[in-house]
Order: sequence, then structure tokens, then C-alpha cells
Amino acid sequence: MPFQKIIERTLRYFVAFFIFVYGAAKPLQFSNNNGFPDKLVSELTGMELMWSFFGYTQTIPIIIGILQVTGALLLLSQRTKIIGALLLLPIMTNIVLFDIFYQVNTGATINAIVFLIILIVLLFFEQNKMTQIFKILTLKKTKDPKKNLLFVTSATLAAMLFFAYTFLQR
Repeated sequence: MPFQKIIERTLRYFVAFFIFVYGAAKPLQFSNNNGFPDKLVSELTGMELMWSFFGYTQTIPIIIGILQVTGALLLLSQRTKIIGALLLLPIMTNIVLFDIFYQVNTGATINAIVFLIILIVLLFFEQNKMTQIFKILTLKKTKDPKKNLLFVTSATLAAMLFFAYTFLQR
């Protein structure tokens, strides 16, 4: 087995394990829906504010947790690893941004950054497949006049629907 495959699989299992655990624990992480009742909002640290925000409802942490667990499980299979990495990439990016801008403790922030970097590395290992996927998705096809008419008609109807919907909300 080539060295790159060993590294790729090890990184994939490593990040899948951690993200699975974090995802499974996500509902418990923000279960303190009381937040910080003895403090004014202006007195909360960034992390306390974020914890209060996410702790307000259990639904968002559960959804994030399900997505993390799903992505982690997809990473375990050779056939679904790209889908798993692509699913987890925006989730982990979001977590990194929250951790940085809400001053979450350094250890958690570093972990999130490491996991994000590993996901990027895993996608880099699949650069040929990623390039093929990108080419397929962006392949310019021959001009079809019917498609132009379909676009103009759909865009016009969408604009009319937008204005009607906006007007009816008044």
C-alpha cells in the first residue's frame, strides 16, 4: 500500500472519529439553555454570548450534530469520502469562524482549525476527481435557443412572483 494512501486513510479516520464525537455530543454541548442569567448581554464574553445563542434552542445544535455525524460516517468509506469532506467543509469553516470571532478557548479553536485543514488536505488528495467534478459541473454546452427562452421566462416569472409576494406582505 503506497505511503500516500496510508496517510490519507489515517487522516480520514482521525478526523472522522473526532468530528463524529463532537457531532454526537453537540446537543449536550449547548444544553444549558439558561445561558448566563446573572449577566447583562454587554457583560458576556464572546464565548458566553455564543453559548447563550446556541443554547437558546436545541434544534440548531441537533441539526449541526446530525450533519457532523453524517459527514464523519461518509468519510469512513472510500466511495463517499469526497461527499463527506464536502459536507463537512462548510460546517467546519463555520465552526472555525465562530471560534475565532467569539474567542472560544484556544484548544477548541486549534482543534477546529486542524480538522478543517485535514479536510482540505483530504480533498487535495482527490484533486483529479475534484477537477473532473468541477469540469462536469461547469462544462459549457452548445447554445440552445430554447434554454435562453426558458431562462428569460423563468426569470421574468420569478421577478413578478417576488414583487407580488412582497406587495402582499404589506
